Amino acid sequence: MQKRFFIGFLVVFFLGVWPFPDNDIQAQGRNTEEVEFTVLGNCGMCKDRIEKAAYSVRGVRKAEWSQEEQKLTLAFRSDRTDQETVERTVAKAGHDTENFLTDNETHANLHHCCIYERDPELLRKNKMWNEE
Repeated sequence: MQKRFFIGFLVVFFLGVWPFPDNDIQAQGRNTEEVEFTVLGNCGMCKDRIEKAAYSVRGVRKAEWSQEEQKLTLAFRSDRTDQETVERTVAKAGHDTENFLTDNETHANLHHCCIYERDPELLRKNKMWNEE
């Protein structure tokens, strides 16, 4: 019994202190980039949807959306993705970004509390997420 406990303790200890590959991205020579850009939304459900969409992109390491500032802070591996790809993905999920818009149908189908007021300036200068 003591032997099992001791072995279990060692396994847990080493798993807790062993350096896994993604723990220190910079030290392993992987290029990371951190950016912040505008993403429109209203509530906690928007926050969940925006962050989930960002994390769905391969290479994204951090995605935090601020409701007050309407900004998404993003950290990603630049050898795997870029800001444009993440913005397109977030727009596809239903939220206008600095450079890409969601389509009108997706915006209209958001939960009633998530339907944000669209910024006329963004609508004028940006393109849809699925336009090339």
